[in-house]
Amino acid sequence: MEEFLGKQYVMVSQENFDDYLVFMGVGYISRKAAISLRPTHCLTRNDDGTYTFALKSKLANSSCTFTPGEKFQETKADGVKVEALITFEGNIMTHKQIETNERTSTHIREFHPDKLSVTTTAVGFEKTVTRVFQLVQ
Repeated sequence: MEEFLGKQYVMVSQENFDDYLVFMGVGYISRKAAISLRPTHCLTRNDDGTYTFALKSKLANSSCTFTPGEKFQETKADGVKVEALITFEGNIMTHKQIETNERTSTHIREFHPDKLSVTTTAVGFEKTVTRVFQLVQ
């Protein structure tokens, strides 16, 4: 994962994201705002050995700081608090989020030299969300 630290990736395409937000109970106005954004993702390692994964956009910013393989409390961009677990395997970062109502989402981020591919699934959601981010030069 070292070679991808500190690099910024901006979203260039998405599929089924609006349907996922409906499934997750996000309201109409918040959904429309979320799908119109072109957020930037960035993963960094902190001096204490933890990592920070940040999502930045013109409308909202969010981040989570974590130790790979250890559960932590996360507040998602929509304000919902979840139990989260992030693991690394090669160039893949798997991010699992469990809400208090047990609704579970998994985001698999596959880092490449020129792009970041994100695949999101959720228990009970019949579709797969795909989002592609290009490396910011």
